[in-house]
Amino acid sequence: MLPILFEFPFFRLKSLTLLAFLALFFSAFVFWRKGREEHYDTFEIFDAFLLSGFFGFLMGRLFFVVFHWVQFNQNIFSIFNIVEKSGNEPLIALTAAAWYLYRHAVRNKWDAFEILDFYVTSVSLGMIFVYAGFFLDGSYGGTFTSMPWGVISIGTFEKTHPAQLYSLFYYLFAYVYLSRMEYTYRTFEWYRSGKKTAQSGFLFSMFLIFTSFFHLATGPTRLPGMFFSGIVLDYFIYLAVFVFGLALLYKRSGRSFFKKS
Repeated sequence: MLPILFEFPFFRLKSLTLLAFLALFFSAFVFWRKGREEHYDTFEIFDAFLLSGFFGFLMGRLFFVVFHWVQFNQNIFSIFNIVEKSGNEPLIALTAAAWYLYRHAVRNKWDAFEILDFYVTSVSLGMIFVYAGFFLDGSYGGTFTSMPWGVISIGTFEKTHPAQLYSLFYYLFAYVYLSRMEYTYRTFEWYRSGKKTAQSGFLFSMFLIFTSFFHLATGPTRLPGMFFSGIVLDYFIYLAVFVFGLALLYKRSGRSFFKKS
C-alpha cells in the first residue's frame, strides 16, 4: 500500500489523487475522440462528459454520506472534506453520470445510446486507474481471507481479498472487450434481428450485464457499500441492473416484448 506518493512540509500528493486525475484525463480523451470520430461537436461532447462526471460525483458522494452517516454526524462539515473524509459510491456515481448524459443527448437530439456506448468504453478505462488508486490508498478493500493472494490492508492485521484488484482486472477486460466489439457488433445477425442495420446501445447493454454479474459474483469478497435498516442493498441493486441490461439488449436488438397482433 502506498497512500502517499511523496510529502513535503508544504505539499502532499496522495496516490489516489494522482490516479483519479489520470482516470479523468484518459476517460475524457477517449470519450472526446469517439465523439470526434462520429462528427459530434468536440467542444459540446467534451463539456457533456465533464458535466456528467461532476453530477455523478456529487450524487455518489451524497449517497455515500447517507449510507455512512455515522462517519459524518459528529461534524456535518466533514461532508465537504473529500480529502480527509474521502468516500463515494461508484455505482451511484456511474449511474447518475450516465443518466445525465442520456438526458443531455436527448435534449441536443443526439443518438443517446451511441453517446452511452462512448461513455461505458471511456469510463471502463478510467476505472482501471480509479481502482489502482483505491488499492494503493487501502480503501474499498475486501473481506478477510486465507487465500495466498490475500493482502494486509491499512488498518487491518489479517489478510483480506484484494477486491480493488479484482475490479481493476475486470475493468481492463471490459475496456478491451468494448473497444473490440465497437467495430464488430453491427455484424451480429442475432443482434440485428434480421434488419439491415444494428441499433446503438449494444456496448452500454453489455457493460450493464457484465458489470452487474461481476459484482454479484464477487460480492462475498468485498465489503458491502449500501445499507438500509440493516439490510445490505448491493445484491438487490446489481440484480436489478443485470435484469435491466438484459431487457435493454433485447429491446435495442429491434425485438419487442409484446408482439403486434
